[in-house]
Amino acid sequence: MNIGTAYSDITPVGRLTLAGQMHVRYAEYTHDPLTVNAVAFADGETRAVIVSCDLCILPDAFVEEVKALCEARLGIPAASVIIATTHTHVGPVTMGDLPGEVDAGFMADLRESLAYVVGKSLWNAEPVDLFAGRGWIDQMGFNRRGLHIDGRADMYHGSWNEDFAGLEGPRDGEVGVIFARRKNGDVKAVIPSFSTHPNSLEGESFYSADIVGAVRAFLRRNLGEGLGIVYLTGAAGNTAPSDLENNPGQEMPWRNEEGWKRSGLYLGSEILKVIAATYRPMENPVLKLAQAVVPIPIREYPQDEAELQKVWQHEHFSQARKDWPEIVRAESPVGVHLNVIRVGDAAICTNPAELYVEHGLAIKKYSPVKVTIISQLADGYVGYVATEEAYRHGGYSTWPARSCKLAEDAGDTIVRRTQELLDEAFGQEGANP
Repeated sequence: MNIGTAYSDITPVGRLTLAGQMHVRYAEYTHDPLTVNAVAFADGETRAVIVSCDLCILPDAFVEEVKALCEARLGIPAASVIIATTHTHVGPVTMGDLPGEVDAGFMADLRESLAYVVGKSLWNAEPVDLFAGRGWIDQMGFNRRGLHIDGRADMYHGSWNEDFAGLEGPRDGEVGVIFARRKNGDVKAVIPSFSTHPNSLEGESFYSADIVGAVRAFLRRNLGEGLGIVYLTGAAGNTAPSDLENNPGQEMPWRNEEGWKRSGLYLGSEILKVIAATYRPMENPVLKLAQAVVPIPIREYPQDEAELQKVWQHEHFSQARKDWPEIVRAESPVGVHLNVIRVGDAAICTNPAELYVEHGLAIKKYSPVKVTIISQLADGYVGYVATEEAYRHGGYSTWPARSCKLAEDAGDTIVRRTQELLDEAFGQEGANP
């Protein structure tokens, strides 16, 4: 198989508003660069490109526009270009209905940067040996929804509270890695994935790729500055670098500047360890792309006013309450874009949600191959997709808004359809490990 890579700096020069919080923030300076990063796969006539952007989210219409531009300019089918975001909370606002303003100039530059990295990655594709492996880390990626004794759940409700009754769900400590070596042995491309909000620095007022930037810097220091790295954020709708369990002192070693540095070293080291330990290349790897656009309805507005009274005080949620009938009328059902890229004996499964970790684990458990990478927030944005249990417990990421609008069984639908795409991509060749 041939592999090509490219990346480009997209850090704004000006003082733009930042996405990822419920209040307006402006970037005062650049902490570390924001980039877009592409890897192109070519197997005979079959081609696919996956791009990772250091941004919080990208709206569906913009993604479709970029994909169409790539088809017109580069000749690659629009459906063969997959655009994901890492979900940094210290990058520019790119979508309306959230605090802050979308800068038209930045979006125009971003469109060109994305087309550029897609084209360059296709242009510099060369024969490589492909590898896939997986590691495990015990820190970071903690479940971030804590239960109260009365059965309610809240994000970041931890063991320092007297009524803490445990975590609502699991975490996923697996670190999946697909990588490519040139014929001289040099590592050309690395595609890692881990299931956490990659946010050590989420509330700050500067530009940063956050944990992803720290990981990339670590890998390039060890494997070469020209290394192509497409980091994919796994199913992380309910996971984050904050440890809620057995933590009465509320220690946060993975947060703030020191946490950012520590995260790059910790997660980057595990990725490097997987690369070092995985020495048998795939034999005759096959490239295949299985895709679906799944219609999922928007749910009816909940009737539990006691749960929702407190959230209506915030404009984001109160406006959604007013707009809900029109949202349902104009947008339901939502077309949810799902992809499975078969890369030899590994798989990359993408979705456009902030997907709960339970759903990612279900996809991996079903997968017929040992290394299955999940990428959320790819090919658009449909908001949080929680478990049905979480909707019963309430709390942020279940409250109705444009950032959480799909039917309560949407996660099960995404899992089931992704499993079908895995069957399509691998047929009877794989055996569930």
